[in-house]
Amino acid sequence: MKKLSFAVIICLILVTAFTAQAQFKLAIGGITGFNLSIHSGSDVQSTGTGLGFAIGGQADMSFSKNIGIVTTLYFYDGRGGSYTNSYNYYGTNYTSDVSASVGYFEIEPLFKYTLPSAPIYIIGGPSIGFAVQNSYDVKTSGQSASQKGTLQDMNARFELKAGAGYTYYVISRDLRLNGQFTFGYGVSNVQSNVNWKIMTFALHTAIEFDVIK
Repeated sequence: MKKLSFAVIICLILVTAFTAQAQFKLAIGGITGFNLSIHSGSDVQSTGTGLGFAIGGQADMSFSKNIGIVTTLYFYDGRGGSYTNSYNYYGTNYTSDVSASVGYFEIEPLFKYTLPSAPIYIIGGPSIGFAVQNSYDVKTSGQSASQKGTLQDMNARFELKAGAGYTYYVISRDLRLNGQFTFGYGVSNVQSNVNWKIMTFALHTAIEFDVIK
C-alpha cells in the first residue's frame, strides 16, 4: 500500500509539474508566398513545372515552449504547371505547349517543433485540398486556335508536407514574421483514373500576433 501511495504521489507531482510547464499560447495571422510545382506521372507526356502563389490565414498554437500545431487555411493555393511536347505527324514536326491551371482551397494542420536555442522551427504533417481552379490550354504550332477546356473528375488533394522556418520578431515578441520553406509530396492523383501527381516546393511568409499568451 505504501508503495502504491508513493507511486500515486510521484505521478501527481509529475502531472503538476507538466501542467505548470505547459504554456498554451495562440497566435493568428496571414500567410502568402510562392510555389514551384512539379507535375509528373505515367499519363503526363513530359514533366511539367510551374510557379504559383498562395494566400491564407493561420492559427499557431503552442502547448509548451517547443511543441505546437500550426494550422493554415489557404483560400487559394496555385499548383499549375506546363510543358512542351514535340512530335512528328505524317512527316511534319509539331510542337505543343500544354498548360494546366490548378488551384486548391486547403486545410493544413502541421506539427511544429521550435528549437530550444534558436528562432528556428520544424514543421510536418498532412494537407488536404479541394479544387477551385481546374482548366487546361493546349497551343500547337501551325494551328490558329488553342484547345481549352475544364479538367474533369478532380480528386481531393492529399499531401504530406515537411519543412522548416525562421521567426523574426517585429518590434516585440508579440508581433513576428515567419519565413518558411517546405516540400509537399502529393499522395493522391490530380484526376480520378489518371496517373498524375504534383510535388511542390514552397517559400511562404506569415505575419502573426499573439491573442493568448
